[in-house]
Amino acid sequence: MSRPTPYKRRGVQALISIAAALGLLVLGSAVVWRDARIGLAPEVSGPVVPGWSGQASSASRIRIETAEGEFVMAEREGRWVMANRGDYPVRAERIAELDTLLQGLEFAEAMTRDPDKFDRLGLGAPETGGDGVRVTVSNDAGETLADLIVGRLRGERGLYVRRPGGVRAYAASGPVAGADSLGDAGRWMGLDFWSHDASAIARAEIQPEFGPSWRVMRAGEAQRYYELREPSGWRLVTAGAANGVATAGAQLRFRDVKPDQELVGAYVARHAAVTFSGLAYEMLFFAEGDERWVSIELAALADDAAPRAEHFNARVEGWAFLVSEDAYERLTRALDQVAEPVR
Repeated sequence: MSRPTPYKRRGVQALISIAAALGLLVLGSAVVWRDARIGLAPEVSGPVVPGWSGQASSASRIRIETAEGEFVMAEREGRWVMANRGDYPVRAERIAELDTLLQGLEFAEAMTRDPDKFDRLGLGAPETGGDGVRVTVSNDAGETLADLIVGRLRGERGLYVRRPGGVRAYAASGPVAGADSLGDAGRWMGLDFWSHDASAIARAEIQPEFGPSWRVMRAGEAQRYYELREPSGWRLVTAGAANGVATAGAQLRFRDVKPDQELVGAYVARHAAVTFSGLAYEMLFFAEGDERWVSIELAALADDAAPRAEHFNARVEGWAFLVSEDAYERLTRALDQVAEPVR
């Protein structure tokens, strides 16, 4: 048999290469088709939560899960409450935002299938420490009406979503008001309600966790700085040294809430203030480990202040609120941090 010429050998090699390439193309197509069929949520178009508008009225339980923990809201006699916070009221406008979000979200684009990239979109599984926020809505029968992981915002009218356990991330478009704070229990409950005019604080009295109590006051709103009235034998280190402490109770955003009968810590500090209009409030702080919880009472020292006192007492009566470490330090600063003994 004659040996193939170099020309023929090259022709055979070319045919083999073409056949191998076609084989890889067919195999690749099969793998892509297979991967496209595994675990995909509904089509990459249409609503993220199909049929939500027809079943929203039957929703009775909302569970929000983040890497830091979970909280549960329940519908009780026509109003929503935070079930694992002693049934503290949930803001109706927050429920309305969630309803609008679930009704209006539409799939816009299929994104990555790589689990290692989910966290880049804010879609990591919260139960394993990922930064996604899982939202599960169910009815009285325990049937799930909606269940999805919500990620980061995508412009002004979009965000990223994923089915729990799903292998594909999606971009979705629609109304996203409030979506960036779904995992913030304080926002659901409106724990930023404590707001007063700092310039209206006439006097304040502070009993720090350590050291003597002290008191400051201003004669009128036109007076820029507070004067130290008690204890005697001390003077402020600067003219405005007490201003920050005296007005620290005017604006607060509480971190959490629970019924005051669940307080187990010891009383450690106090901050009280009176406004020029006659509104008086007193904050009593309790230590539970490293946390500081506060109970609050308000009183009207003048008739004009009565409506405002009633308004705030309706929000704080029977409850204890968690304050941040920074807020606690400002509210209960020790005397020797703002004043010095007179020599």
